[in-house]
Amino acid sequence: MEKFIDLVEIEVESGRGGDGKIAWRREKYEPMGGPAGGDGGRGGSVYLKATNNINTLIDFRFKHYFKADNGNNGESSRRTGASAKDLIILVPIGTLVKRLEENGEYKIIADLKDPEQTFLIAKGGKGGRGNQHFATASRQAPHFCEPGEAAEKYKLQLELKLIAHIGIIGLPNAGKSTLISRLSACKPKIADYPFTTLVPNLGMMKLYGTKSLIIADIPGLIEGAADGAGLGLTFLRHIERTNALIHLLDGMSEDFWQNYLIVQKELEAYNTEILEKREIIVINKIDLLDEDDIERIKTEFKIKLPNAILVFISAVSGKGLEELKKTINTLDEELNLTETKALEIESELKAKTFKSKTSDFKIEFDEERKVFIVEGIAVEGLMRVTNFSSFDSVNHLFYQLKKINLLDELKNCGIKTGDTVLVGNREMIWSDHADNKLI
Repeated sequence: MEKFIDLVEIEVESGRGGDGKIAWRREKYEPMGGPAGGDGGRGGSVYLKATNNINTLIDFRFKHYFKADNGNNGESSRRTGASAKDLIILVPIGTLVKRLEENGEYKIIADLKDPEQTFLIAKGGKGGRGNQHFATASRQAPHFCEPGEAAEKYKLQLELKLIAHIGIIGLPNAGKSTLISRLSACKPKIADYPFTTLVPNLGMMKLYGTKSLIIADIPGLIEGAADGAGLGLTFLRHIERTNALIHLLDGMSEDFWQNYLIVQKELEAYNTEILEKREIIVINKIDLLDEDDIERIKTEFKIKLPNAILVFISAVSGKGLEELKKTINTLDEELNLTETKALEIESELKAKTFKSKTSDFKIEFDEERKVFIVEGIAVEGLMRVTNFSSFDSVNHLFYQLKKINLLDELKNCGIKTGDTVLVGNREMIWSDHADNKLI
């Protein structure tokens, strides 16, 4: 049996934008033409897409890192570098997407509850501009270009909550798998021992008329499930998505009411809102009960739970199933179960993309080497496209470093004339007397 995986952590990273190009027109009779450096291509974005073709997150069990390709660098003759293809990651319908925040907690950012629903999770970096864009009347030969935008990188938690209109709950071996097989076309593997069902089963049940609804067979709960006992905690989250419940009780049980309370207490301990869902109490294995037993059960539930909807069936022989179908149909007409309520997600995010943190820089002082070390994707990108033999290119570099406040931050760190600054693989010397400070 396929292992059911419904909670995973992954890391996604979009592609970096390609760097712009420093190039010149080289045409016949015009050996020293103007700037002709092309732009870099856009990096690939990362999308999550919900699909009906998978129903578990098991594909993420051994692969946790997903990265889109970088955009190609710009080329000469004003040719733009090729943009990278977007990366689309398929997830089951019902997947909640949570992003790791700076406080160390995961926050819901998407609810992929509809087929083909797609969500942009990490935007590809924009390509840098080539030197063709920086020519002016006073600067006709710019020896600089732009680096591509940094990639976006996020840690995510994917949580699968099955989307079903009705969930069948109950203690192990109550007959849930048999019942879902009789109400729908679902054919789960069934054996006569507790914990046979290790994965939730989904089945489509046809109602009267043209309507149909999805039923989920939730693996059996035991006492202490909300505290992690047995298999219960693994599947309690799937009950949250259902609009109504069928609570199945074993007709051969010695204490129906106690068995009912065990499950109710576990639901309450996990999420009290589950208790507000409408419920059909179904007593299974009626063919093994006599009339006195049935009347006793009816009386007990009428006294302790006056408003309960009570149905007696035999999932094996099919006795009482027609009455149960009529009850489900009546409940659908009352609650419109087939209109699944969307999960309300509170989010401070106003857009589907997020500001990347990867462009920030950090400064550290290496006490042993007496060197200020600057790290940051955006800063290193500027160094990568700078032509240090060109005054224009170096001047543009320091204009950008001032723009992102790097020079001011170095001052705040106590840098002084003669100190070494290491950015990427390039060392520079700080001078309080130089216009650009770093030489």
